[in-house]
Parts: sequence; structure tokens; C-alpha cells
Amino acid sequence: MYKQTIYSLLFLSVTIIGCDSNKEVVTKSGLKFEYVKEGEGEVVPKDRFLILNMEYIDANDSLWTSTAKNGMPMIIFKKDSVWGSDDGSVNEIFYQLKKGDSIKFSITAGDLFKNTFYAPLPRTLAEDLVVNFFIGVEDVKDKAGMDAWQAAKMEQMEKDAVIAAQKQDSIDAVLIDEYLLENNIETVETESGLNYVVKKEGEGNQPTAGQKVKVNYTGWVLDGAYFDSSIKEVAQEQGLYNEAREPYQPIEFELGTGSVIKGWDEGIALLKEGGAATFYIPSSMAYGPRARGKNIPANSILVFDVELVEIVE
Repeated sequence: MYKQTIYSLLFLSVTIIGCDSNKEVVTKSGLKFEYVKEGEGEVVPKDRFLILNMEYIDANDSLWTSTAKNGMPMIIFKKDSVWGSDDGSVNEIFYQLKKGDSIKFSITAGDLFKNTFYAPLPRTLAEDLVVNFFIGVEDVKDKAGMDAWQAAKMEQMEKDAVIAAQKQDSIDAVLIDEYLLENNIETVETESGLNYVVKKEGEGNQPTAGQKVKVNYTGWVLDGAYFDSSIKEVAQEQGLYNEAREPYQPIEFELGTGSVIKGWDEGIALLKEGGAATFYIPSSMAYGPRARGKNIPANSILVFDVELVEIVE
């Protein structure tokens, strides 16, 4: 929405604290902002990146955006341009900041959408609705510094994701074991944590990575909520039928190429053509922390009844 370059990166926890200044500044277009805490040094020069922690809330106490909640600071590039100097957008304020500044200001929803978001005001919002901004300038970087900062944050993000996945794997393992015990189900567990039960031994070959396969399936989350099936009768029975999906038929994909979840890439390769099984797939081998609509929450353990219908030659 903004005309500047904006990156979404890992959140750095910096809170706007203290109240050592109440100086008010008026921009050329008439926007006003007040210092909560004033930083030191000069106004950020051109060709620099501002790392901002930001939150804005409307007068009805509805939170619109929070970098603390989203886990992503906002990065704004101050480019060599007169744009933003007197256009009435919030960028006019951003361009006057320096490292360490913490400020607050208010703007109407009408002006915000017109001058900053460059989008029509949603019908659900009143044009005179006041939106309150709270912003802290955490750091300022040149291009080289920004590249290094971003690389470091991405590396930390990857490390954090691995740690979170390991913790979730431990949780999933306990939940799967409890479920199998309670339901008296005996499975084979692979090294990766996939549990499976062969329901029908196939008589054909086992597929290998790179081969196309056709698979019938029905899927549900471990607590019993069904979310999809390639079989029309099952879809109808579980309230999943969608006429637009006709004709219902096996899904076709290339095995071992990441076109399906990891649990399928590993599990389907264990079957012979014509075979059927039930997979109990930990969330790290499914969609992980990503929700997939209302029926598959984040970190869901998935269960699939599958049939390897055909290896496509």
C-alpha cells in the first residue's frame, strides 16, 4: 500500500517507553505528531532504512496493526525524493524522524486511506474515524547494514523455527501415542515420526521419487474433524461435497518433489500399487504452524486414509 519499499521481517521487541518529551511538531501539510521520547542525532538522511516498531488503534479501541503482535517490524526506505515532504500521508511524519524517536499522532481514516494507503475507504469505516498511531524508531541502516541486518534476522528466524518445530514434534508424538493407545491401534513408526497402518497390501510395484501417482484419500485432523476427500460418497457423508469439484477422482502428483506434504511423500512411497493405508502425520510433516482454513488449525496432526490407485507410466 505504501509507495516506499516496505519489508516485513522478524520482530525485535522494543517498547515505546517513558515520557521525557511532549514536544509537538506540525508538518507542512498540517499533520501533527507528539514526541513521547526524543532520540538523539540528526534526522535520518536519504537512502536509509528506518526500522520501525508500530501500533495503530482506532477510536473504538480496535487494533489495526501491531508489529509486536505480528512479530514483524516495519522497514521503510527513505528515498531521494520530495515525495512525502508535504503530501499529507503518514510518510510525511516518518521522513522527519531520527533514531530513538518514539512518537504518537492521530489521523482520520478518510485521510489515511486517501493519502497513505491510496485506496478507497471501506464501507464499514466512517471517514472521520480517528486512528491513533504509536511509533518507535528502533534503528537506522544504510544498504549494506540493512542487508546484513536482514540476513541475521532471517538466520535467527530459521533457528527459531527449527526449535519451535522440535518442541511441536515432541508434543505431537505424545498426542499421537495417546490417541493410538486409547483407540487400540497398532502402527509402524518411521524415523521421521510418521505412523502408518497398512490396510491392504498392494500387488504392484512401489513408486519411486519422480514418478507420477494417482491416490484416493480422505483426511481429517486427529480430533476427528474431516476436511477433505477425493471420494464423492465420503465427501457427501461428511458434509464436504462440493458440486464444483465434480468429477471426484484420485489426485495425481509427482512423488518426492514437494508437491504434497512431507507425510504423503514419505508415506505413499511405502505402499505398493493397489495398496491402502492410514497415515498419522505429525504437524511438522503436514502444514506446521500454518493454518489451512478453518478446518485445519495451526500445528494440526493429520490423519489420512489413502489408496495408491496407480503408478502412472
